[in-house]
Amino acid sequence: MKFLVLLVLVGGCALPSGFFDHKVTNLTPTRYPRTPTGIYTVTMEFTSNETALKHETIKAEVLVAGHNATYPMKRLPGSVLTNRWEAAIGPLKPAETNLFYRIKVSWKSEGIPEPRPNSLLEPKTGPRNLKIVD
Repeated sequence: MKFLVLLVLVGGCALPSGFFDHKVTNLTPTRYPRTPTGIYTVTMEFTSNETALKHETIKAEVLVAGHNATYPMKRLPGSVLTNRWEAAIGPLKPAETNLFYRIKVSWKSEGIPEPRPNSLLEPKTGPRNLKIVD
């Protein structure tokens, strides 16, 4: 019985500390055929099990190595799924054959006295590579 009470107390203390799962799923292929415009699309899906997340505050952007600008992502137009996002990257120079990028998602969660900011940078291990093939 004491073990059960201890388990409930420890489990109850651990829950508020945050077991939220925020995930970016990259839907971009690893290879793209070269386009005449030099513009390429990066697509991702953002999911979270955090109930306090304020969905209207979600912002996503693509950070590209060697580019001075970030590329804002927009919710996929005409999609029933509101958690899919895309960004147009470019135009790339004709000599560019690799696009190294990361996706950053920022949001706010309900909090007292004001919403708490949070963010996620994916992948955590370093940039992804989009290969441009002729």
